[in-house]
Amino acid sequence: MGFGLRKFLIFLGLAAGALAGTAAAQGKEGISFLGRQMIPQIETGNGYFQVRVQSRVIIRVSPINNRDTFGRKVPSSDSFSEKKARKCYAMSQFIGFRSGGGGKENLELLTRDGTLVRAYLSDGCLSREFYAGAYMERPADGNLCEDRDIMHARTGAKCEIDKFRLLVAKK
Repeated sequence: MGFGLRKFLIFLGLAAGALAGTAAAQGKEGISFLGRQMIPQIETGNGYFQVRVQSRVIIRVSPINNRDTFGRKVPSSDSFSEKKARKCYAMSQFIGFRSGGGGKENLELLTRDGTLVRAYLSDGCLSREFYAGAYMERPADGNLCEDRDIMHARTGAKCEIDKFRLLVAKK
């Protein structure tokens, strides 16, 4: 049960309690708690109630092995060299990831068009913590950016992305 749903259910419980209090005030049966009759009341004098609805979007990214979700073979990390990359990528572009080569503190993110982007993780984060998958909370702009966004491993680790590097085939 999500945090927002929990608040909504508490709100419904308060509303049900208010209805029970109205019924008790009209001479109907109230609520019994530990053998004592209780009449719940909500004062509505000059006060007002406020309900805030928030939405939260979580993007899940699955680990890949040697083939992407479209069945294409993904080459090994050794056949690529790094180039400078953009600072932000649209989260909707990513279809999978794998543990990065050339170090244990990076992940290789696969995009829908077959491009590989290496994401270097902050100090103390190991790519092996992401073996079960990862998820990211989608910000308002919908982008995954370096030095801003955090990737959450399904194992519980949280890692900030330090920088991106584009992987291009060696010639």
